[in-house]
Amino acid sequence: MGRFFSPPRRFFSRTPGEGLEIVRHDVSHAALAGFQLAFLSDIHACARFSDTALEALFARVAALDADIVCLGGDLAEDAESLSRLTRFFPLLTPRLGVFACPGNNDHEIDGFSRHVGKYLRLLTNESVRLGGLRLGGVDERKWGRPDARGLFPAGEAVFRVLLAHYPICYDFGAGAKPDLQLSGHTHGGQFNVLGLTPYILPFEPRGHAWISGECTLHGVRTIVSNGVGMSRLCLRVGAPPQAHLVRFTR
Repeated sequence: MGRFFSPPRRFFSRTPGEGLEIVRHDVSHAALAGFQLAFLSDIHACARFSDTALEALFARVAALDADIVCLGGDLAEDAESLSRLTRFFPLLTPRLGVFACPGNNDHEIDGFSRHVGKYLRLLTNESVRLGGLRLGGVDERKWGRPDARGLFPAGEAVFRVLLAHYPICYDFGAGAKPDLQLSGHTHGGQFNVLGLTPYILPFEPRGHAWISGECTLHGVRTIVSNGVGMSRLCLRVGAPPQAHLVRFTR
C-alpha cells in the first residue's frame, strides 16, 4: 500500500481489533529456514477495547505458532488498560519469548517498564542474540532517546531484526544495518482514502516516508504495520488492523 491505495476487505471499523488481517511475509535466509516471527504493533488497549476482543487477539497470534513474538509499541493508553492487557500475555508462549520496543504512548504510563517486564523483554536501545538471529529495539523519539548505534555488531554472522516504533531511518554508527525493520505508529493512516491520510497533510511535524506495507528505508527492508487498535477517534477507514507473520525460507 504505502502512499498508494488498495481497497481493504473491511473498509470501515469502529470496534478495536475488528476484522484483523494476518499479513504474511517471506524472507529468504537458508540458515533460519522454517523459523517464524509474529509481529503486532499499536494495540492501544483502552476502555473501548473489550476483554473479549483482547483475548481473541492474543489467541489468534498464539495460533500462528511463531518461534518469537515481537511487539512494536503503544500497547495501551492508560495504566488500567495496561493492567487488563497483561492478563492475556500468558496466552503467548513462543519458544524464544516475547519482545517489545516502547512506543510514545507507553512512555506516558507510569511504571510501564515494570508492569510489562513480568511478561516480556523490553528492548530499549539494546539487542539480544537468539541463535542465528539478533533482535534489537530502539526507544521512541517523542519522549524517549532512540539510539541504534552499536545494536548490530559488524561482522557478526546473524540475521538482524530491528524493532522500532517509528517507521524512520536510524543511525547505526559503525555497526551493521538490520536486514529487516519492523515498525508501526502510523496505523496505516487510520483514515486512508485513495492514499490520502492525516500523515501526508502532515499530521506530525516530522513526516514519514511510508505509511503502510513493505518498503525500503535507507537500504533496509521495512514492514510498516497498520497496527491493531485506534487512537483519538474509535474509527478506522481504509486501514484495517493487522498482525504479521514473517516466515524464513530457503
